[in-house]
Amino acid sequence: MQTATIDDDTIRRIDPTLFRYARRRVGNDDLARDLVQETWAAGLRSLDGFAGRAQLSTWLVAILRRKIVDMHRRNRHLVEIREDHLVSEETEREALDDRATLARVARELEALPERERRALTLVDIHGVARDEAAESLSVTRNNLRVLLHRARRHLRHLIEVPAPAFAA
Repeated sequence: MQTATIDDDTIRRIDPTLFRYARRRVGNDDLARDLVQETWAAGLRSLDGFAGRAQLSTWLVAILRRKIVDMHRRNRHLVEIREDHLVSEETEREALDDRATLARVARELEALPERERRALTLVDIHGVARDEAAESLSVTRNNLRVLLHRARRHLRHLIEVPAPAFAA
């Protein structure tokens, strides 16, 4: 097991990454800050369980991701349905289209070459800083930029090709 410490320098280095990740997922700066604080507290409490199989920042992002999921689960039952916010057929159709698109993106993401997929996943999905992503992939920052460009272009091409229609 790798020994890791969380000191002021570590917090200054990783905190912006955690905040960006949380803000992208919750869309609210105050809520994002609260979730990041909870993440640091949880990280400090369970630091002795850090096995060192990933970077400390990656481990903390995983904790933050669970905090966000838990928050959504807790708040799910708090949603009120008001008469003026009833879901229309068009909204339902849009939601179905969104889910279908997300499922297709997930499938097509798996079709990307491994290095491109890993780069795209780290930067665009997990919100990892480019310098950190480049280090994690053992590539230069310029090489990471090329991998991201290729992955995005490839994914865009795969998604723009019409999905096969179901035979009736």
